[in-house]
Amino acid sequence: MSVFYISDKAIQERVGILRDIARGLMSSGALPADRLVLREGRIPLLIQGYFLLNKAYKDWRIPAGQSNETVRIAALQAIAIVRFQPFMPLAPTAAKDLAEARCNEIFALVCGLGFLQRSLRLSGPDRIDFWLRVLDVMAAARAETLDPFIADLERGAPQPLATYALTIHPNDELAINSLISIFELVATPNDRLLG
Repeated sequence: MSVFYISDKAIQERVGILRDIARGLMSSGALPADRLVLREGRIPLLIQGYFLLNKAYKDWRIPAGQSNETVRIAALQAIAIVRFQPFMPLAPTAAKDLAEARCNEIFALVCGLGFLQRSLRLSGPDRIDFWLRVLDVMAAARAETLDPFIADLERGAPQPLATYALTIHPNDELAINSLISIFELVATPNDRLLG
């Protein structure tokens, strides 16, 4: 089992990065600011969730003394974003377009690509179809591993992060492996899909 330590400074730095990306998606029009609410208070929670998920992943798959690679970080951060849903459509059952319906998945994808220093290219049906399938995989990721942490948050009684001894839930294994594989593909230069 790996040792867990994450500083408040590291959490706040990551919060700032993700908050700026989220605000940028709305101000640029990539996400419809008139039809979505950015619940910024969820960003610190999803960052904490990410670090807990990362610790559980390391205990599951990473040999002692090794660190997580950027592709794994991108995938696990994306899963945490989708679980905590920082964006909320104003009319959740009446989404007008993909950006509104999949706002959290789009945010997760953009953040993951950012970690990999990659960007989306949407010209052409094959590229669009690929990214739609990636959004579908993200939407299916439930991060049940984080249920004890989320239950404590819902009760208003979160514990210090170091006290959680989470293990990867069997229902999360496929989603985690799938997203890591997708981000490994994306991290490899491929002009057909990426910019």
